[in-house]
Amino acid sequence: MHSPPTVEDVSHSEVPTPNSTRRIHVSSKRVSTPQRMASPPPVDLSDDGPGLVPSRSASASRLRTGTPKRLGSPPAEDVDKPGETCPVGTAFIVLQEMLALKYGIQLDEHDFTCKAKARCTPEERLSALRFVEALNAEPALKVKDACCQRLIQLRFATTIVTTFAELQGFMRRWPGTACAIAAASLGGASGRTAQLVAPYREAYGATSGIVAKTRAKSHGQVGPLFTLTEESFHGAVILEPVIEYVLKYQSETAVMLELQVPSESEEFRSVWCGGEDAEAKLASRFCGAMADLTSGTDNLEDRASASCLLAKELMCRHPKASEVQQAACRALGNLLPLCRRSLAAQHTSAALESVLAAMRRHSKTCEVLEAACSMVAGATASWPDLQAVAATNGATEEIISAMRRFPDSAELQAMACGALAGLAANHPMNQSAVVGRRGIEVILAAMDRFGEHAGLQTMACGAFGNLSANHANNQAAIGAAGGLQRVVTAMKTHCGNPAVLTSAMGALWCLVKRHPENLALAGSLKAAEFAASAVQQHPGDAALRSMATGALQCLVPGLAQAMAGASAAVSSAPPSARPSARPGQTPRAPVR
Repeated sequence: MHSPPTVEDVSHSEVPTPNSTRRIHVSSKRVSTPQRMASPPPVDLSDDGPGLVPSRSASASRLRTGTPKRLGSPPAEDVDKPGETCPVGTAFIVLQEMLALKYGIQLDEHDFTCKAKARCTPEERLSALRFVEALNAEPALKVKDACCQRLIQLRFATTIVTTFAELQGFMRRWPGTACAIAAASLGGASGRTAQLVAPYREAYGATSGIVAKTRAKSHGQVGPLFTLTEESFHGAVILEPVIEYVLKYQSETAVMLELQVPSESEEFRSVWCGGEDAEAKLASRFCGAMADLTSGTDNLEDRASASCLLAKELMCRHPKASEVQQAACRALGNLLPLCRRSLAAQHTSAALESVLAAMRRHSKTCEVLEAACSMVAGATASWPDLQAVAATNGATEEIISAMRRFPDSAELQAMACGALAGLAANHPMNQSAVVGRRGIEVILAAMDRFGEHAGLQTMACGAFGNLSANHANNQAAIGAAGGLQRVVTAMKTHCGNPAVLTSAMGALWCLVKRHPENLALAGSLKAAEFAASAVQQHPGDAALRSMATGALQCLVPGLAQAMAGASAAVSSAPPSARPSARPGQTPRAPVR
């Protein structure tokens, strides 16, 4: 909150003086009349020498050469280009309509335009976020009202919109009111492609377009309407103007009076604050029901696809409702893997983008972050398209930031480890990105802090396995950081849990495969003995037996050849001579 201005701050610059009390002081000194800007300087003809009278042509030549250049040419960056919009005019459209909706107040456009241009450089006006940040900078922005009787001190609360679907949700909330400054590619723009427009409603007869108002930069007046599409959308900022002070200058006493700030309108509060509660609760219950959609198998993919689209739509309609975001993330995590073949790529990408947007918007809400990590863990594993979308939208950074922000939440740490495992599965770029963002450190910290948490140890071992699979650099980094020791410790601590043992066996296999240093370290930790013991304790677990077999083939030299020879001997023997294998029987390491 900015402090109220003093009389000295505004008495000479931004304070409107009523015409009835304005006084004009005329100085008694005689002031010489200034010359015209473009008039030539006086020419002394006596310099041509005694007795010489200059000709008319010579005088005219002197006059022509002495004429100064025109003043007031615009700087290079302000030269208008065809098809460009006026950023300041666009911002004023949004400010005027939102102030009218929220407070019932109108501002003087000329006063706002002059002060906004003085605050912002031409480069800042090309970015909606930088433009608003400049308007919010100190000293506080004070603008005259439409009647030039009061001075309104403003600041702007912002909501950053990164996806076209989110912007559509805001348009449906305030149809017909310009509430955002959006950057868009206008086909008529030359040089700079991204222009600022003021979207205010969805296009009639089409759900894939948003209509925006514009101001032409060439003359500053209302420009043609522009239809914004997902392809031309570059990002947007939702503006909520906040009136901090209403001031009025009393010229008789030279005192600045502070008036009462107008209250928010009931219509604005019903939409922005409390009117969404009932609908938000309904949306939360519906998303929770979709998450439990398991009954029946007929047309399951189609039902899952329709449910995913609805969950994404509800996330866009209620971006600030944390309970809706949490339930929708949980629903998408359960349903999205079921519609991998039936849901179009653009819809799956938009669903994941909505989840990542929820992580950014609700970065201080542990429950939302946990549900979002769960969705990423369940949906992205071995899905290259979604893994690429996650990589380009900052999923790795958001997940690791959530782990650092809530180190004491075991469930969040477990889901985040699972999300990192899903992003890294068979995806070299994400494997490198996780390690580059120091993801190994947060995984190790979680394993140390929650050593008894079986679910977290399972996810963490899975993350180490997927990060190191066929990646020599990550194998070395995890081994040097102590990842092998944590994996073996998890096997010893949770020797009775097949899920933890299976995940640990997979991590062990990926860490030591074709890596002599990690292989030697695993031998010193007696990893082979623990692996063989685990198989003996759980002989009926086929997944555990498979992972242990792969790990033992790397840990025990010659075991793979011995197993191949034994298999060939058994297959060549007559059926009556073949030994009867027990379920889950695993070959033991040879005794030296």
